[in-house]
Amino acid sequence: MKFDGIPAGQLKMTGVPNVVFSELLPMMDDVAQVKVTLHIFYLLSQKKGSPRYVTLEELRADTTLMQGLEFKKENLTRGLQKAVACHALLLAEADGAEWYFFNTPESVRVLDKVTKGELKLAADLRVVPQEPQPLPNIYKLYEQHIGALSPIIVDELKEAETEYPPEIIMDAFRSAAENNKRSWRYVNKILLDWTRSNKHEKTSRTSTRERRPSITGKLADVAKSK
Repeated sequence: MKFDGIPAGQLKMTGVPNVVFSELLPMMDDVAQVKVTLHIFYLLSQKKGSPRYVTLEELRADTTLMQGLEFKKENLTRGLQKAVACHALLLAEADGAEWYFFNTPESVRVLDKVTKGELKLAADLRVVPQEPQPLPNIYKLYEQHIGALSPIIVDELKEAETEYPPEIIMDAFRSAAENNKRSWRYVNKILLDWTRSNKHEKTSRTSTRERRPSITGKLADVAKSK
């Protein structure tokens, strides 16, 4: 089989956030995991209203998905398990059936209401708790989003790591990626702006970086290039 290319004319499109390509896909190590995740994103984009989820039975009956998985249920099971493990998908069990949500703020809010008993979507709905995933360190984030490390950058990253919590650092890299600004200078500016304006919920303390004198002379050109 071969792909004949995208046809001419007006086509239906599915918008995918940049973070899926910059953060989610690089951490996946299984073709089944990638196929399942992207196909579920596509299926949910076609649905209306809230909440949006797909059931295991829907996925098993999806010929396009199962063809990509060689019509093997074990491939679907493995892909789903790995997608849930990396937090791409959220899982709930309803009356013995499995419901899969994409990990979005809307899905998190819905499932949080279900857990608190504020929302009832089925007679017996249980949100499957997720195992906490360790956050990637600042050096890994830099390599994923910007490129190879240099000694000067390593020193700056080491200092930033002591200044900001891991969640804020990850959010800053994510924000830069979403704006297609892949430079440490841009990420650092986001961190400083959040600290000065207290815009991020976890930036409650003043950063010592605010009190630094401005860089002048030959070093200014070096700083601008980062």
